[in-house]
Amino acid sequence: MLDQERCLIYRHGERVGEGVALTFDDGPNPPRTEQILEVLAAYGARATFFVAGKWVDRFPESLRRLIAGGHVIGNHGYALRRNIGDYDEAEAVIGHITGRPSRFFRAHAFDYGAYFQSMVSRLPTSLVVDSDVNPSDFAVADPDEIVRRVLEHPSLGPGSIVNLHDSAEMDDAGVRLSRVLPTVAALPAILDGLGKRGLRPIGLDEMRLVDPVAWTAPRTTPENRLIRS
Repeated sequence: MLDQERCLIYRHGERVGEGVALTFDDGPNPPRTEQILEVLAAYGARATFFVAGKWVDRFPESLRRLIAGGHVIGNHGYALRRNIGDYDEAEAVIGHITGRPSRFFRAHAFDYGAYFQSMVSRLPTSLVVDSDVNPSDFAVADPDEIVRRVLEHPSLGPGSIVNLHDSAEMDDAGVRLSRVLPTVAALPAILDGLGKRGLRPIGLDEMRLVDPVAWTAPRTTPENRLIRS
């Protein structure tokens, strides 16, 4: 049981077997999310989608397609604001469709503080998930570069959690519907490359998460500290 100043963050699973968790942040983002779904289905691969509540509100059918495809749904906040109620607001709209509490949460990249405060009451039944393979695909225009950053990442192996994106945190509606998403084009080569390495994409619900890092609330300094649990 966590105290009021610590939050455990998981970055990978057990380093055994063949499972790798592909995760996608910031959607749903039709038609890009659906394009990713088509690729995953063609490979028989499961993934985890950390969705933003504001886009679930706008595109509920896209979330339903993720669920129908057998993928895991995680909570990534509602509007990705510095607001301790952001995750609760997201949980309300996500749970309305999934019919169950979220098991997996991912913090906004820019705000562990509000995230921690929002999440303490949920733990330890919910798991806070980061990643050990992050290609920053949202900032890359070349699909081949995204593939290289994933497959050549030094941490890639059994138990890895790969952080990809089917949208971007701050896109407005017009940008979301018009911007090319190179991750879609990169995904088949990523899946092929994982297969050649004997790795199989699985949902986070199939992975035993281990070796968490503890985020500790600041006391005398304004800086957040990550310490090994």
